[in-house]
Amino acid sequence: MSKADRKQFCCVLLAFILALIYPFASSANSDGDFSGRPISSVAVVLDGGAQENSTYRDAVLRAFSTYPGSHFDQTRSDLMVSRIRRLKFVDNASYTLQSGVNGDVEITLNVALTKEAKPLAESAIGLFVDPSGKDFPVLYADARSVLKVKLENKTMFFSNTNAFFGRPEVLTAGNPLADAPSGRGTNNWLESSVETGVYGLSSVSDKISIYGGASYIASGSWGNELFTDRSRTYVHVEDAYLGAMGSNTTSQGGVRQISLTYGRKAFQVDNGMILRLSSANGGERAALQSNPRNAAAQLALVQFLYDNYKLEIFRLDPDELKETDSATVINGINLEGLVAPRARVGAMLLKVPKSTFSYYTDRATYSRSGLRLADIRLSLEPPSSGSGVYARGEFARQTNSNFSMDARAAYIEAGYQFSDVQWNPALSYRYSRFSGDNPDTTKFERWDPLFAGGGGDEWVQGLNEYKVVQTSNVVAHRFMARLRPTQRWELTPQFWVFRADTLNNLGGAQALSILSSKDLGQEINLTARYVSSANLIFVYSAAYTRPGEAIRSSLSNNYKNWLSASALAIMRF
Repeated sequence: MSKADRKQFCCVLLAFILALIYPFASSANSDGDFSGRPISSVAVVLDGGAQENSTYRDAVLRAFSTYPGSHFDQTRSDLMVSRIRRLKFVDNASYTLQSGVNGDVEITLNVALTKEAKPLAESAIGLFVDPSGKDFPVLYADARSVLKVKLENKTMFFSNTNAFFGRPEVLTAGNPLADAPSGRGTNNWLESSVETGVYGLSSVSDKISIYGGASYIASGSWGNELFTDRSRTYVHVEDAYLGAMGSNTTSQGGVRQISLTYGRKAFQVDNGMILRLSSANGGERAALQSNPRNAAAQLALVQFLYDNYKLEIFRLDPDELKETDSATVINGINLEGLVAPRARVGAMLLKVPKSTFSYYTDRATYSRSGLRLADIRLSLEPPSSGSGVYARGEFARQTNSNFSMDARAAYIEAGYQFSDVQWNPALSYRYSRFSGDNPDTTKFERWDPLFAGGGGDEWVQGLNEYKVVQTSNVVAHRFMARLRPTQRWELTPQFWVFRADTLNNLGGAQALSILSSKDLGQEINLTARYVSSANLIFVYSAAYTRPGEAIRSSLSNNYKNWLSASALAIMRF
């Protein structure tokens, strides 16, 4: 790192640290958007821990009807908490969120008990019952039904210095979204979105419920964004779905549940290595980095839950940008479950019956249509208390019914949680490999990333490097720590080393189609999260990236190191 680079890095780091101090002064801050993340635990605290009643606890969990292994959905959780509040023995209820060492979500339900049981006839609340508005955003809630308004704002400030290593004209060539990309110097922009909608759930009987939701998102970007300097706004439907759920619990606390969902709704599998981004952002939709849109254009999902096992059968049509719409449809089946107290397994099969997305070689062009994928996942979850080892891994293989294909992806991660050390550090290392195509074989071997994604601790591998390399033909080494200075704060520093799997990189950035080296670069990331409440979330991130020899040579060694920083606020009502 040159003297000028060090000076620039120190200036931005100082600004970043000052931004971290601001939340304490304003009482506003957060730990990142947990939406879509796997849930690792659901705990119930009665009267702040002063009470312990297994009957009450089980009734609260049944009303919440969300279990470890499922994915966190803010709106659904709010609806279920409204159901908990209507229980006869409950005076009030809320929940808090915390990230686990694997980046999963830990939910704690905080329940205040009544001194006397509430008569059901007097239990209804909401704006329709009491026009004063004290129950807003609940419109109506009683012992059987909940109707609630959603109002959510995401606002992000983002800054790039020497984006695309100062050579956007080279590294964004051929990108249909890049009409005026950021480059040398510093470019800043602001993006914001507001989502509003109505969601409801009603019990048809003691065992059957129906649910649904509909919302709109208005989003906008102002300033010199990563790919364009056009300020713009966009309004469109986000959620629009209906569903039905049948559930039962055994006398031993076992869970039996089946649900059917259809419409526009977000969907992902596990931590998102294959399916995470049900909707695209950026382009005419604006809000490229804050990613407010998550709903697929169409999702048909049947889900079975049997104690600790979950089976999903689905048809997914992601909501892609019109500039890059591949008309991809995915049919799949996913099975996962807890086979031992800390051991979780999963497996998935996918088929793509239609798509216009293309694969390129120096001999032919192939279509994604006919793609088949088989996936297996294993994890050793962190101990619920105390220090200990945790690990997870995944292996997937892609073939195609129309031509010879053998693409592979895998990762393995291992870490250790120190519960008896200040700041409760968790240290981990992850190795991941997404295959590239070897032109000397007759098979096509480049991994198709499909709709992978997520945060910087999921499958955005490097906050800057990902924008150039993404998740194909790449081998990544990630060294990461999770530090918790207080109950609400979390710091996540990362160090990345990126290498190419093969020198043939056709299908990636045009300027990097043939690599002179497998060295793609290194990156340092720091993310700070603070959780004020489930409805107030802030995230601060910074990344410093040095390009590897493969990228430097493609730029004729005329480059600058890339520095970015962002501040994101998420507010829900």
